[in-house]
Amino acid sequence: MTIELWALLGTTFILWLAIFTQQVNIDKNSGAKYALSNREQGHEFEGATKTTARLSRNVRNHVEGLAMFAPLVLIAGVAGVSNSFTQYAAVAVLAFRFLHFVFYSFGITPLRSIVWGLGFFVAQGAFLWGLLATVSFPMLL
Repeated sequence: MTIELWALLGTTFILWLAIFTQQVNIDKNSGAKYALSNREQGHEFEGATKTTARLSRNVRNHVEGLAMFAPLVLIAGVAGVSNSFTQYAAVAVLAFRFLHFVFYSFGITPLRSIVWGLGFFVAQGAFLWGLLATVSFPMLL
C-alpha cells in the first residue's frame, strides 16, 4: 500500500475518532433516551452545550476535508502516481487534519484555522501539483 493510501486510511481513522468523540459527548449531555432513540425528532445541538455543537461541526468539517482529499488519493492510486510531492503532501494532510481535529475539539483558535488553511491550500495543493505533474492529458496530445 502506498504512503498516500496510508495517509487516507489515517484521515479516515481521524473521522472515526471525531464521530466517536462527538457521540460520547452527545450521550453524556443528552442522555441514554436520546442516544437509543431512532432520532426522527432530531436534536438541537446548539442548545445542548458549546462542546457538543463544536464537536458536531468538527465532524462535518472533517467529512468535507475527506471529500476533497480522498478523490485525489484514489486517482493517484488508479493512475499509479506516487512521487515525492504526493507522498509528502499526503503525510502533511494527515498531520494537519489531526492537528485540526485536536484544535477544533478543544476550541483552540486561531491555530485551528491556521492548520486548516495549511492542510487545505498548501498540502492538498501540493498533492494536486504532484498528481498533475506526472499525468499526461490525452486530449492535449
